[in-house]
Amino acid sequence: MRSEGKFYDDKNFPRGFNRSGFFTISEATLLHNYGRTMKGLSEGSLKASSEPERQFLAEIRGQLDVRSDFAKCWLKYIHKTTQKVRSYTLCVSQRNRSYCFDDDNESDIENDLDY
Repeated sequence: MRSEGKFYDDKNFPRGFNRSGFFTISEATLLHNYGRTMKGLSEGSLKASSEPERQFLAEIRGQLDVRSDFAKCWLKYIHKTTQKVRSYTLCVSQRNRSYCFDDDNESDIENDLDY
């Protein structure tokens, strides 16, 4: 596969592919070196000029089983950048303390003695 220059995705991976924690070293290297070509081929702005590029297109379109490292890496990249990010937070709220008994309050004792 030809290289169209270095590929960066500062929007989704501002610290780089290597430091994202999603890609292996070899996958990060493939994205960095061939990402522009893979993106151009998948979007249609580049035409496949060799057999590995035609195979890549067939694999990402589902026409062939995904076997090449290029297709595996690109599909993983697409999955990570288009997947809806779920975030979970823990919410802590203060409970209403009215259920606690307060022994210091004499008015409660007087009210209890009235009946």
